[in-house]
Amino acid sequence: MKFFVLLIALMIQLVHSSPAQVSDRQRLDSIKMAINVAENDEKKLDLMLDAIMIHSWYDLPDAFVFEQEAFSLADKTGNQKKIAELHYRIGRVHWRRGNFKVALDNHFKSLKIFRSLGESKMISNVMISIAQDYLDSGSYQEAKKYLADALQYAREIGEKRNVCAVYDIQAYLYEMEGNTTESAKALFEYLKITEELGDKVGIAHGAIGLGLNMYKMENEIDALKYFRMAIKAFRETGEHDEIPYVESLIGDIYKKNGNPAEALKHYQQGLKVAEEQASAQSIAHAYNSLGGFYLQQQNFAESRKNFLIALERYRSVSNRGAIANVFVALGGVYTGLKEYRLAKISFDSARSYSKDLKSSLFDRDYYHGVQLLDSATGNWKNAYLNYRQFTVARDSTFNSETLKKLVASQMQYESDKKTAEAKAEQEKKDVLAAAKLRRQRNIRNFSIAGLALAIAFTVVVYRQRNKLAVEKKRTDDLLKDKELLLREIHHRVKNNLEVVSSLLALQSAQIDDPNTKDAMLAGQNRVQSIGIVHQKLYQGDALGTIEMKDYFINLSESILDSFGAEGRVQVECAMERLNVDIDTAVPLGLIVNELLTNTLKYAFPNGRDGKVQISLQKKEKGILQLVVSDNGVGKNGDTKGTGFGGQLVALLTTQLNGTMKEVSANGTHLYFEFKVDRAA
Repeated sequence: MKFFVLLIALMIQLVHSSPAQVSDRQRLDSIKMAINVAENDEKKLDLMLDAIMIHSWYDLPDAFVFEQEAFSLADKTGNQKKIAELHYRIGRVHWRRGNFKVALDNHFKSLKIFRSLGESKMISNVMISIAQDYLDSGSYQEAKKYLADALQYAREIGEKRNVCAVYDIQAYLYEMEGNTTESAKALFEYLKITEELGDKVGIAHGAIGLGLNMYKMENEIDALKYFRMAIKAFRETGEHDEIPYVESLIGDIYKKNGNPAEALKHYQQGLKVAEEQASAQSIAHAYNSLGGFYLQQQNFAESRKNFLIALERYRSVSNRGAIANVFVALGGVYTGLKEYRLAKISFDSARSYSKDLKSSLFDRDYYHGVQLLDSATGNWKNAYLNYRQFTVARDSTFNSETLKKLVASQMQYESDKKTAEAKAEQEKKDVLAAAKLRRQRNIRNFSIAGLALAIAFTVVVYRQRNKLAVEKKRTDDLLKDKELLLREIHHRVKNNLEVVSSLLALQSAQIDDPNTKDAMLAGQNRVQSIGIVHQKLYQGDALGTIEMKDYFINLSESILDSFGAEGRVQVECAMERLNVDIDTAVPLGLIVNELLTNTLKYAFPNGRDGKVQISLQKKEKGILQLVVSDNGVGKNGDTKGTGFGGQLVALLTTQLNGTMKEVSANGTHLYFEFKVDRAA
């Protein structure tokens, strides 16, 4: 029965993006051990909340073992947020067990507290859970109301995943009501958002939706492709809850195309995964699919056995809609077994369970089954009336041409009572011939129209493609012009800084006072360090970042040259290649310039040889670590930088949100850590 291809959607989880079920159960065992040795009530309650959430993902036997103690601890702590979380998670456990009334009670309490606390994301989560409680209990109108409110609220707070979850449930709800148009709209919105989010599980759900659409259009090849794509995605992400559902869809296709062996294989694979997941819903659905398979094979005894198991499982989770449809299927089985009294009881039970469902899918299968029972028992009048009800319910899922055929068949059914057999047969041939002629004419017209549309579309695409190509070339040219302009700007800045450096050198040559001369040289080196940054920018591949190892090598060579120390002092850059942005590179360059200048002036007196090591590394959380070490004579006591150079290093360190540490042992070693998020 086609209604059941959608039942498994009830198992979609709204919040949990779970790892594999086995690892969750291992984690649950660890949590239980930790609860016994928890150091205080707060910690114990947090662990219980985690354990309850895992129980809401899987239908485990000890689902409510922590409920009473957790509520007692929550009341004792007085933490309103945790009390609300506890009601929410306990509600989800009751939902999974089919206790929808208790689930709703807990979720409404949770919603009230979260609203008082202003917890917007949790408010959105709970609203969706309430909608799902109503949906699974058969209260479709209440479910619609909360889905609409949840959709509006999720949009207002920008929770795209919750918007996506609402559309997913809405698509299922509209399909249950037989509103294929609205279901398709919701599915389209769902797919659009999952693609934006890069949600593999969501995309897998979308693949199921596409497969169902292909299946409805009798395109079984593409339907199989999408269903297999969905199974592969679920297995890759560790999400196995919906694999039984998809396996049953694949089985339905093989059953429809006369390959019972392959169909049975997929139904049994679905049952195996469902039993591994220990989900009553999945197991019920798998047995229901097997019941439908054996019913088509007219193996009524085996069909009844599987349907009865499915009925028991659906009852354990109070799924009224599913129970109603199993009773419809059992009515068909008992009709085939000629146990008409049991068939009548089954159909009456189905109608009792479905009185609030308002589902055209259920009505279609129900009236079809009752019509067959009436026909088998010779109640021709009721058979005809129920057949009419069946065709009305079937309208929403059939196209106009199919509907015409049904009307023609219905008219033929009525005329058979009063018209001679020969005349009736002739009318039937006339109707079929006219229908064939209309089909041929429609096919011809649609082919011509399709060809015209294809030609028009090709012309439009060709023109649009040319426009896009021209626009792309214009954009690429603008980007190249912009890049060239930026490189020219950096080049000119570098040249201007070299002019400044040269002026400082000329001015220094006119000065006799050694202290002033040193100050002029220091200024010249500072300007040169900034100039090298701009040189690297216009020479490099990326205009926004500087490769620091190469920069430090060029900077140290320039400083050694200015002091005439190339032969006696060796500078080593002990670091990997590392890119940083210009706003970080300039302060780092000035810091290294000051430290290297200071080292050359004081660490190696009387022309002695020496070695300086510079390293820059990116640590965790955006931390840059700079180390400048030498093997010189060292210093006595802590050096805090009382001169201009020391003050400049301190200011630049503060600018980069950094700290500095100096160690004098076998030379001088300075350690810096900067909190710079933009380091590449």
